[in-house]
Amino acid sequence: MKQGKLSFSRLAVLVVLLIMLSAAAGWFLANGQHGLLPLVAVLLLFVVWKLVGVYRKFIKNLNFIFHAVRNNDYSFRFATRGSNSIFSVVNYSLNSIKEVLDDAKLKVAEKERYFEAVIECANIGIMIVHENGAVARNNKKALALLGVPMLSHINRLRPLSEELADTMFAIPPGEQRIVRFSTEASDVCLLLNCSLMNHDGHSLRVITIENINRELDIQEVLSWEKLTRILTHEIMNSLAPVTSISNTLLHCNNDDVTLQQGLETIHSTSDRLMRFIDSFRTVTRIPLPQKQAFYLLGLVKETVALINFGQVKLNVSVQPADTIIYADRDQISQVFLNILKNAVEACGAMGSEGYIEIRSHIAPDERVHIEIGNNGGVVPSEVAENLFTPFYTTKQGGTGIGLAVSKQIIRLHGGSLQLAHNSDDRVVFLIVLD
Repeated sequence: MKQGKLSFSRLAVLVVLLIMLSAAAGWFLANGQHGLLPLVAVLLLFVVWKLVGVYRKFIKNLNFIFHAVRNNDYSFRFATRGSNSIFSVVNYSLNSIKEVLDDAKLKVAEKERYFEAVIECANIGIMIVHENGAVARNNKKALALLGVPMLSHINRLRPLSEELADTMFAIPPGEQRIVRFSTEASDVCLLLNCSLMNHDGHSLRVITIENINRELDIQEVLSWEKLTRILTHEIMNSLAPVTSISNTLLHCNNDDVTLQQGLETIHSTSDRLMRFIDSFRTVTRIPLPQKQAFYLLGLVKETVALINFGQVKLNVSVQPADTIIYADRDQISQVFLNILKNAVEACGAMGSEGYIEIRSHIAPDERVHIEIGNNGGVVPSEVAENLFTPFYTTKQGGTGIGLAVSKQIIRLHGGSLQLAHNSDDRVVFLIVLD
C-alpha cells in the first residue's frame, strides 16, 4: 500500500510538472523570452515521454489481463514491491482489478456448486443438452434411470432404445413425451419434459426424466378394477334373468305359453348381451386414423347438419375461418357428433333458453383448441369422474361408449379431450389437436 502511494505521488509530480512546463513555455513565448525555451521543451518532452510510457505500460498490462481472463487464467499478479518504478502504481491498480475478478469468479463457482448440489439432490433425472445432442451436464439420477454409467451424447442411447434417442432429439420445448422400452431387467416407461435456456451464447435444452412405471401400474390396476365392475354388472344383469327363467322352464310341465315367453326373454337378454359385447369391441378396436388436411369449419357445418337441435340455439365461431387440421375426417366428425348429441340432450328440457356453442382458435403453440359448450346444467361430480369410462352411463338404454370412444380417437390423433369447465351455467368439452 505504501509503495502504491509513493508511486502515485511520483505520477502526480509528473502531471504537475507537465502543467507547469506547458504554462512556462506559453509564458516565455508570449513575452518573447526564447532563451529558456529549448530547456523547457526538453523537460516537457521528457515528462511527456515518461507519461506515455506509463500509459503504454498500463494498456499492455490491461490487455494481458483481458487475455488471461478469456483463457480462464487468474494466476497472474503484477509486481508492486522491490522497485521504485513509477509503473508500480499501474500494477497496484491492475492488481486491484484482478482481486475484484477473483471475487467474482469465486461467487460464480459457489453458485455453480450450489446449483450442482440442487441438481444432484433432485428426485428426477436432469440432462442439459446442446442442439447437436452433446450432453453438457447430467445428474446421477438421470444415469440411473437410463441405466448407463456415463453419457456424453444422446446417440449413445441408441443401443438401449432408438425411440428414446429420437424422442430426446425431437421433443419440443414446453412439451412432454412418454417413451417405453425394455431392458434385461424390466420394462421401462419414462416421462420426458423439455425446456429451453441460453448459456454463454449457446442454446441448451433441459430435459427432465421421470420413471412413471409405478404410476402407470397403479392407474392400470384402477382401470381394470373399474372395467371389471362394469363388466360384472352387465353380465350379471343379463345372466340373472336367464338363470331364473331357465329354472322356471324346467318346471313348466309343457306349458306352451310359459315356454314361449321364457324363450323370448332369453332371446332378448342374449341379444342385449351381444350388443354389449359389440360395444366392447368398438371401444377396443378403434382403427388408426387415416389423416388428411381439411377445413375445420366445413367439417363443423357438415356435422351440425346431421343433428336436430330443436329449439336449442347454436353458435359456431371458428377463428380463423380458414383453420385447417390434419386428421381423420370421419373419426373427428364422430367425436363432434357424440359430444353434440349429449349437449342437445342436456339442453333439451330448457327449450329456447338452451344454447350450444362451438368455438375454436389456434393457441400460441400452434395447436388447435376446439371448445364445445352448453348451458344444460352442471355434470354431477360422480358422473364427471366417469365420463370417459367405457360402458358407464346414466341414460336409460345408453351404451356408455360415446365419450370413451371419442377420447380414444383424439388420443390416437396425438391430442387430448377433457371436461374443461363444469358449472350450472356452462359445461365445456375441450379438444386439442396438433
